[in-house]
Amino acid sequence: MALICDSGAVYALYDADDTHHSSVRTAVEAESGPLYLPVMLVAEIDYLLTTRLSVDAELDFLGIQEGSYSLVLPTSADLGRCHEVMEQYRDLRVGIADASVVATAERLQVQRLLTLDHRHFRTIRPHNFSHFILLPADA
Repeated sequence: MALICDSGAVYALYDADDTHHSSVRTAVEAESGPLYLPVMLVAEIDYLLTTRLSVDAELDFLGIQEGSYSLVLPTSADLGRCHEVMEQYRDLRVGIADASVVATAERLQVQRLLTLDHRHFRTIRPHNFSHFILLPADA
């Protein structure tokens, strides 16, 4: 099955000292399907890796073209859905990164998210299923 990846979980994969590193790594290693990464998250992940870890971690992540993740470009419909999500959940301060995870999951019909962000993704109700399954928590 496939997973849509979120920034915090991807960061945790690179930071061996992160509290969630081993659980996120276990979830990824158990995954047989593609790891979809909305391209809108690349800059956010790059920033986290550079400022919190190192340029080496950043460069390792940018090796993604070698197949670790399947990058997903946003469509104009995705951007419209991002706007809807950001408006509907404005009190949660859902940003474009998290909204793009929602839009990508809905378009690809993938209910499972690799994320540590329970606050947003336990609250947001996707259009084409009742709720998201959050990994590694729901494993």
